[in-house]
Formats: sequence, C-alpha cells, structure tokens
Amino acid sequence: MQVIEKAHAKVNISLNLTGQKDHNLHYLVSMICFCDFYDTISIEDSKEFKYVINDDVKFNKPDLILKTIKSLSKEIGRDLPPFKITLNKQIPVGAGLGGGSANSAATLRAIDRFFNLNLTYDQKVLIGNKIGSDVPSCIVSKPLILSGYGDQIRLLDGLNDKDIIIIYPNISVSTKEVFNNVDINLIEKKDSHKLEKQIEDSIEFYNDGNNFDKLFSNDLQSLVLKKYPVIKDVISCLTKVGSSFVSMTGSGSAFFGFFEESSIDQAYKKINNLNKDWIIIKCKLMGSNNRKINKLH
Repeated sequence: MQVIEKAHAKVNISLNLTGQKDHNLHYLVSMICFCDFYDTISIEDSKEFKYVINDDVKFNKPDLILKTIKSLSKEIGRDLPPFKITLNKQIPVGAGLGGGSANSAATLRAIDRFFNLNLTYDQKVLIGNKIGSDVPSCIVSKPLILSGYGDQIRLLDGLNDKDIIIIYPNISVSTKEVFNNVDINLIEKKDSHKLEKQIEDSIEFYNDGNNFDKLFSNDLQSLVLKKYPVIKDVISCLTKVGSSFVSMTGSGSAFFGFFEESSIDQAYKKINNLNKDWIIIKCKLMGSNNRKINKLH
C-alpha cells in the first residue's frame, strides 16, 4: 500500500504586521494562496522506519518531517508501526514558499490516511502549531486569511486561479532572522479586523487584476531588500517582462509576479534567456472556485 500527498507551495499575496508581539511572535494578517507547484510525500509499508529525500537537498535543522512524526506520535499516545516515508523535494529551501511547513502538513495528512488514524482538523492544527506557525495554513492548502500568530484561519471563497512566475534568486533567507530584525517600535499600529476586511473587500479587484499595489503589500520586504540589495534585480526583471504586480512571498527571498495567461510563456522565456543563477517557476495560484474546500472542523 502507498499513500501520496502533495505539499503545495504557499504564496503570501499580502503580509502585514499589526505592531503587536507576544512570546517573540509577531501578530500578522496575511492573504495566502497555494500553487499547483509542490513537493510530494509518499508513505508505504516497510519492515523498518526509512526516510528518503532527494540527494541534493540540504535542510536547515531541525528536520520538520521527523519533528512532525515525533509530535504526532506524542499526540496519539503511541509509536507508529514501521513505515517508509519519501520526500520528493521541488520547493526551494529558504524561499518564503513554505516548503518545510507544507511538508509537515502533508506528512500529517499522509500518515493520517495511511494508518486510518481519523485525526480531527483540531488535532492536526494542534500538532502543526508545535512545528511552525505556517503549518496550520498548509494543512488546509486553500485560499485563506491568516491572522494572529498562525492560529486564526478563515477560508476565502470566490478567488479565481492566477498565472504567476516565481523567481528564487538562490539566496536562502532565515525566517527567524528576518522577524528578529523587525523593530516593533517602528511598526505602524494597525487594526487586524480592518486588514482582514480589506482583504475580503479586495477579492473582486484580485480577480480583475486591478489596484494590486494599493491593496496588497509585504511588510517584511524592505527588511530583506536592505540586507540583500541584489534581489532588487528580481523585481526589476519581473516588472520589465510585463508583470502587473510584483511582491515578495513570506520572509523571502522568492518574489512572484502576476501575468496574463496569454503573455506568461513569453515572459518566462525572456527570464530564462537571461541565464541568471535563479530558479524560475511558472505555475498557477489555485483559486477557490469549483474546488473542494477542506472543512475547518
């Protein structure tokens, strides 16, 4: 028997800090969508525990998949029978695309299915929160608003698919380091409810491709650009080939640009022809229309 789960890359369309902080965590509001670009987690029978990853992948420690398995076993109160878990890694590490969190979430879903554990959504979130603040969102892997310290999730209905190009400039950025460099005294105090409402009211503009720059922003972008000014070349490149909106996802260093379906292939070709030391990904942000939505219970 084999179970396969997709670990979809996440993109923060917006990421705004509210100026609140608790236990070294920043309160934020973020609009998150997921790509049809993903890692895969597969689980199959084995007489002993085996963990296989692409040979060229170098993780920052701790390994979130092993940490997830340990936390899951603790939650259910017993060790799992032996199994083989294989990670086919495609999402760049340290890009702000939530690869580690997506792998953790996919591991939870896969083990749940493989062993028929019948874990509830709340149990998965409880385990996920112990791994990282992005894991609960990746458990759902549907368009959503993330608020608070990673614990408040609201699904977003009515979003269309979007064609995007992601550029990862081969610079691994530490999320912890970026947030540690945030000066809470310099953050404009914002009402989280107003930020959430702004996202909800922006769905029509998102679908039509209007006013992106006025509606969406990433408060961490300036910090990352200050430390790695060379990344400005990525912004310039995506803009020059016709992106209607360019922004950083998460804590970087990857940037994404929106494109019309009719022009994205040409834009992708132009970027590749530059022969930069970049990872260039052409994919879709998956909307919520005509798609099965994971229930939050």
